[in-house]
Amino acid sequence: MGVQATSDGFATATPASSALRPAWSRQVAIDLVAALDCLMVAIGAALPAFIFAHYGELPIKPLEIAQTGLIAALIVNFCLRAWQFYDPRRIHRIPIEPPRIALAMIIAFTASLGLGLPFDAYGVPMLVWYLTWLAMSFVLILANRMVAHQVLRSFAIDGRFDTRISVYGAGVIARRVSDFLQDGPDGLNFVGVYDDRAAAGRVNDEGLTVRGSIDDLISAGRKGEIDQVIIALPQSADRRVAQIARRLEQLPVSLHVVTHMASDLVDPQASHKVSSLGPLGLLDVKANPHADWRPILKRAEDIVLASFFLVVLAPVFLAIAAAIKFDSNGPVLFKQRRRGLNLSVFDVLKFRTMHVLEDDETVVQATPEDDRVTRVGRFLRRTSLDELPQLWNVLTGEMSLVGPRPHAVVHDDAWSDILSRYVNRAQVKPGITGLAQISGARGQISADDDLVARVERDLEYIANWSVLLDLKIILQTIWAVALGRNAH
Repeated sequence: MGVQATSDGFATATPASSALRPAWSRQVAIDLVAALDCLMVAIGAALPAFIFAHYGELPIKPLEIAQTGLIAALIVNFCLRAWQFYDPRRIHRIPIEPPRIALAMIIAFTASLGLGLPFDAYGVPMLVWYLTWLAMSFVLILANRMVAHQVLRSFAIDGRFDTRISVYGAGVIARRVSDFLQDGPDGLNFVGVYDDRAAAGRVNDEGLTVRGSIDDLISAGRKGEIDQVIIALPQSADRRVAQIARRLEQLPVSLHVVTHMASDLVDPQASHKVSSLGPLGLLDVKANPHADWRPILKRAEDIVLASFFLVVLAPVFLAIAAAIKFDSNGPVLFKQRRRGLNLSVFDVLKFRTMHVLEDDETVVQATPEDDRVTRVGRFLRRTSLDELPQLWNVLTGEMSLVGPRPHAVVHDDAWSDILSRYVNRAQVKPGITGLAQISGARGQISADDDLVARVERDLEYIANWSVLLDLKIILQTIWAVALGRNAH
């Protein structure tokens, strides 16, 4: 059971099953409300114009109507945003406030005069249109916000927008965090305390029940039960905090450290932001790479582009399949277990390029003159065409078009022992291509430096992801494939 603050400010027990439910993004929800407000203004402009033009034979230019509606929508959005109508922290109490909504509409109405539709161009009939537009948009925005107020409030009470917070360290600082979260603001769900220096289930001197060790915390984070981790250890444990932070960086969660610690002990190369949770000062070690719009945009990008490539490359698929069957005995496709998001195991698809089908504890990396590779397979590997079936893995949601390349499970296990940050790649879905691949860090890993170079590029990609970066990587991949660099 976790502890959740209700809309009345009291802490209530949260069923364990709710902790397993993925948290919804407050920012996405409030942005959708803002988009609907803008749509209401546009409908308020277009609908009366259509009625007047159709039934009153009023000559109206659609382009100018659209221009006016767009100007008004942007002005209304600006006003309401300035008045904190789109504050994600108020998701459970969406402001309605009819006077302010009316004022925003009046400001937009006044500003659009002469900017969108010149008032004197149509005379009195256009005044009727303006007033009708103003009234209709006001009513529509009011209705939208009333519905949003009820719907989002019910979702918030149900815990769908809760930020599930766990604390590492069962000391005095953890006690303060626990007290604040249990009696704090809405939407904060205290998952529990973890510590390696106390047995799971034990109640310590601060009255906190320890749920488990750091391994248990990592397991809960990989299962999607936690959104935010706070490391709350005493000042004397600075070095230990740095070690704990490095281990927890692999999780797709927001990670914070109570700010009695100098930031350079976490990562000398990074500049960390400082935030707060009520009276607690926090050092932000990393942000959740899956927050807000990012997973939605990433998934939409994957579906659209993967579908496009599958359709366009269908003839290429058929030609490759025929060549493989003609060249050697065996199946056209090859499946191999790989690790994906949060180290989940899935079957990656590839065109078969070898005489063998290795997928056990003795998977051997291909070398430049590997005699296991078929004649067609050598061409497919050099051009990376053997990876094309992974477009299906992208559509099913196991992979992305762009991300860290997945490796065989046995290699993951071995390389995790060599480089502790290797596992941090599992914060996001693996990709068909990635920043490491276009940077030349692809092919056989024959030395520790090869592994470090690849991991550093992958972590750089995770920290700086954007749709534009993905498109850039996809375009550069075509050039890298054409050169066949480090592929065999």
